[in-house]
Amino acid sequence: MKLFSSKPKRKRTLKKSPGDPTPVKKNEPKPGRTRHSGSEINMHKKSIRSKSIRRKSARVRHRTNRPMPSLSLKHYIYGSILLTGALFITVALRAIIGGLVEDAAARSEYEQLREYSPAASTPAVTGNTSTDNSRDINEGIADIFEEDVDEEDEAEAEYLEMQILSFDELAAMNRDFIGWINVNPHIDYPVVRGSDNSKYINTTFLGNRNTAGTIFMDYRNVNNFDEEISILYGHNTRDGAMFSQLSNYLNPDFQNRNPNIIITTREGKSLTYKIFAAKITDAWDVAYTIGVNGGAGASDVFPNVPENASRFLLLSTCTRSSDDDERILVFAAIT
Repeated sequence: MKLFSSKPKRKRTLKKSPGDPTPVKKNEPKPGRTRHSGSEINMHKKSIRSKSIRRKSARVRHRTNRPMPSLSLKHYIYGSILLTGALFITVALRAIIGGLVEDAAARSEYEQLREYSPAASTPAVTGNTSTDNSRDINEGIADIFEEDVDEEDEAEAEYLEMQILSFDELAAMNRDFIGWINVNPHIDYPVVRGSDNSKYINTTFLGNRNTAGTIFMDYRNVNNFDEEISILYGHNTRDGAMFSQLSNYLNPDFQNRNPNIIITTREGKSLTYKIFAAKITDAWDVAYTIGVNGGAGASDVFPNVPENASRFLLLSTCTRSSDDDERILVFAAIT
């Protein structure tokens, strides 16, 4: 048995085009192309790959070394406007919030102090309040009337004692305390006098830092309310507190309906001033020198000073206008 055939194998040939007598051998390069070895092909691929890598690196270097685009003047202007607007809004919001917090703090402090107000402890009238003048006192009721008067005197004495005790407590809180002012229901505050006219502009009665400040007397009024003219200052606040209501006295009708200013001194003495004039002026008005250091007299400032006026009171506040020097002055006198 033969393991191998003795018949020789036929060589395989590739197909050739019709009419071509030349056989096409396997792995023979096509006409017009050069045959390369495998090492040459690999070298060529590596060369192509390295060129590609170099081109990519060049592009990266070009992008990283490219200068930043320059901003035009228009961009700078827009950026400045936006930054300024943001800063302005931030500052405005901070001021508004801070102002509201300060107003609330000052309002709370003075509401607590009003328990010492003379208006809160005014005694009830115990005597006969009838206005009928037809009664004949000589017909047997003189003794009753005298008893009523005695009861009134006792009530007033008790009230004065209580008021002095209340004012002693206020003086213990602030040694600059000199009295209390009541002007219609809205102005009801303690009054102080400092060593200058700056201390209580931004300081409350209890010594807290606050733009509401305190009602204070001009430091030149050394004798408190015993001089010819006493000057009191107070702020025109946002929430209508302190001396904000003084602007209403520019209206004659309001002035006629609310003519009185009641001052209760440190010693408990009550003084009633009647308002007779009000005006808008500036911080350099001659009225601020009335009766102070030989300054002008009240009649030199207002021609309609009430007759027999013995002492004067000047209330001063700002107008909250764009002019920081503008002031509202209200004049009152004891007649």
